[in-house]
Amino acid sequence: MVKIVCEGVTDVKNIKKLLTFLEISFIDEGFISTGGKSFLVNKDIEQYTILLKKIEDGFVQQVLFVVDVDDSKNDQSLCGIENTVEKIKTLQKELNIETISDYYLACDPITKKGSFESLLLSTVDDKIKKCYEGFRECSELNSKAVDKNILTELHNLTKPDKPYAFEHQNFNELKQKLKNLFKGDE
Repeated sequence: MVKIVCEGVTDVKNIKKLLTFLEISFIDEGFISTGGKSFLVNKDIEQYTILLKKIEDGFVQQVLFVVDVDDSKNDQSLCGIENTVEKIKTLQKELNIETISDYYLACDPITKKGSFESLLLSTVDDKIKKCYEGFRECSELNSKAVDKNILTELHNLTKPDKPYAFEHQNFNELKQKLKNLFKGDE
């Protein structure tokens, strides 16, 4: 079995959508949602105690961490690419799972900032994104929650038939990591 560790339940839902798109079978037990980045990089959370036991017992062979890059302006020690990579590598070492784990940094591939939702929105047509930005300005909603919730939900409402273009090149790295992860789980 493989385990995919994400910050939140929305990330898990999006990974499941991508796996479905890739026609990769998965089970709900294959996901861990930690409730935020500070929990995801904390080796002492209960989910990791359980994970390590399952690894020890031979039930889990591979682990993939999907973690948001965020923006270092918001948190100098936890956010940004360098800090995120450092925290994940430290976690892998502390859990002693470097050889069976990998990570994917979720963000807008151009700005190298943001979250899984930023990755999703990076695949949306620029004309549509302008409409969303117009809504953002008009409604005066300017918080971190905007990208993670309001813009994502707005997009889901306006494009329900095909909310995101999983065939877009911005998903290539994540798709390859997921294919590799599940290759040995067949």
